[in-house]
Amino acid sequence: MADSLLDPNDQTTEREELLTKWKAKTPEEVLNAKVESDLYIKTQNARFDDLRNDYLKLREEIQAKASLEELIARQEKLLANPDTNRDDVNQPSFKPEDIDAMLEQKLSSREQLRKETDNLNFVKAKLREQFGDNANTALKQRMDTLDLDQGFADELAKKHPSVFLKTFGMEEQPRRDSYSPPPRSAQRQDRFAPQTPKRDWNYYQELKKTNPRIYLDPKIAIQMHNDAVELGDSFGMPKN
Repeated sequence: MADSLLDPNDQTTEREELLTKWKAKTPEEVLNAKVESDLYIKTQNARFDDLRNDYLKLREEIQAKASLEELIARQEKLLANPDTNRDDVNQPSFKPEDIDAMLEQKLSSREQLRKETDNLNFVKAKLREQFGDNANTALKQRMDTLDLDQGFADELAKKHPSVFLKTFGMEEQPRRDSYSPPPRSAQRQDRFAPQTPKRDWNYYQELKKTNPRIYLDPKIAIQMHNDAVELGDSFGMPKN
């Protein structure tokens, strides 16, 4: 099963890649990159601390329940020997639908793993189709340009292949018709254009509550960092 976009047999060490990348930079470029890196780390630390608190709450709830294997073993034991091990009879009973739900969760996890593998193979095929034998080199160059690491690129390819293709400039260009309708007047568009909400810390907290799947999307992390830099103190990030 494929686990990564890059071929492990055709990779230089990460230190060598970083040395090559930064030797060609001017002191001003290095300074700007350092400032941007520190700001990004600050935003991500706040985001991870918030997610960690949510995880700890969820972990406490999960620890209060028996594992699927324990539930099945206990039920099978009681069914096979209903008159023995009376201590087990006093254990909390579980409804069949509870076991069905946990089985469904197991199957969903397995299906998700299969889907991620298919997505990764799809992206690798697209890379080979566009770059041929130079797919590894082209991918690493674009990762350096976007300042993304391999783990981020792999995760994006597994979970959001279409976003990966757009991020790395590999999306298919739509065909243009020979005739295009004239644009609407700028005045009318401005008058009826929807207002863009202020994307501050509270905005992302609400997004996490209403649509956690989108909130956990890697591209949202980048958007959140850009918003924090643009808004500065008005972003409202919690202070450590």
